[in-house]
Amino acid sequence: MPCGIVAVRTMNYFRSRIISAMLQRSIFFGLILFASFSVTAAQEVNVFKSGSYAQFLEQHKDQSFLLVLWSLDCPPCYKELAMLAEETKNQPQLNLILVSTDTTDDIKEIQQRLNQFGFSQSNAWVFENSMAQQLRYEIDPGWYGELPRSYLFDAQHRRQAISGILRPQILQRWSALRSDIADQ
Repeated sequence: MPCGIVAVRTMNYFRSRIISAMLQRSIFFGLILFASFSVTAAQEVNVFKSGSYAQFLEQHKDQSFLLVLWSLDCPPCYKELAMLAEETKNQPQLNLILVSTDTTDDIKEIQQRLNQFGFSQSNAWVFENSMAQQLRYEIDPGWYGELPRSYLFDAQHRRQAISGILRPQILQRWSALRSDIADQ
């Protein structure tokens, strides 16, 4: 067999091995990506409807919690979400409820945005379609929809409303005063 033919066959052999290995890796990483996307897609954003606010108060009876209202169309909200993501890493016991004032038509985009910040979506909500004014009124009759909007609730459910970006110092001071975790 001439040397040229051996060299071509050897080259073809190694090329097929390399292509096979690359294909196997591509399939493996594709499966990992698909699995992670499937887990992410399985997490859901709850629908905030009439009565949901009262449900929050009942579920967090004798507990402090932070209710944050935000929207996909609110750039300052993203700054606040980034700060809250960092704070939840430092304070995993923080009871955080995130409510998007967008509509249920935006759930996928809401999920993606919350995933970007690393939030568990078990406490993520979105306003029910066409009920924004009624839902805002249920939360706070004095709130007219400005965002971001946060409510700091103590264990007795006295609340402090904050319009605009919640400053980390305010959140840290509130966390230090919370009586429901001070004994832990």
